[in-house]
Amino acid sequence: MERQRSSSFIAASAVAGLFLCWACSTSSLAAEPQLRVAVYENLDYPLNIFDKNHQLIGGVQKDFTDQLAKKLAAQASYVPYSRRRIESVVIQGDADLMCYSSPAWFDAPKEVNWTVATFPQVERVVVMADKASIEVVPQQLEGKKMVLQLGYHYPQIASQLTEGKIKRVDLTDVPGMFRLLALGGGDAMVSSDGEIEGYFKNFPEKRALYKISRTPFSIVQTQCALSHKSAWKLEQINTAIQFLQETGEMDRIMRKYGLSMR
Repeated sequence: MERQRSSSFIAASAVAGLFLCWACSTSSLAAEPQLRVAVYENLDYPLNIFDKNHQLIGGVQKDFTDQLAKKLAAQASYVPYSRRRIESVVIQGDADLMCYSSPAWFDAPKEVNWTVATFPQVERVVVMADKASIEVVPQQLEGKKMVLQLGYHYPQIASQLTEGKIKRVDLTDVPGMFRLLALGGGDAMVSSDGEIEGYFKNFPEKRALYKISRTPFSIVQTQCALSHKSAWKLEQINTAIQFLQETGEMDRIMRKYGLSMR
């Protein structure tokens, strides 16, 4: 009888110990600070990889921000937003951070804090393979119909668009831009290296149909926008970004997706 009571006591103690460990672990997770990240819902591979429920599961931005959060000892959470909404979400403090952006792209750049540079965005002009490559901007674009992304700013050709020397056709997604170009709905389109390569990854048989400019249309050193209302401080974010740069982590992430820091 004594042995049975002893065994029962040991078993009860073990269960209590396991519960205590679980409670400690749960408490630790609950106490972990959150880094709320807003991402563009219309950016696809390699910048964003979404599952069938449109939850962010990979891509350059998630890999980078996961590592950023790790350096901050925080838990990153992601919510996709449209290009029209994402700025206001950060300004209002509903998200702490959005990356792969630039003050030049923001309607109200002074309403947020801007980090040090992160990844470069290189844009190029795409035409059909049987057309002459566009290497001189804006001269070679005048008189043409350009397929561009809705809500995006293009300062290199802004005056020509305003004066009607270049006609703008807006679409919300890069695959749609490629399709419209192939159907003759535009003479050329502008997109980033990442989005172009993402399209050809999904449709490798389409690569031979298009010609991509050797000369960049634009190069922007992107940054992260930090909400003024965030509990995170700009110095904290910058220190973490610089750590990822100095250790080669950012370059590794770019290479993983076939991109380059240069």
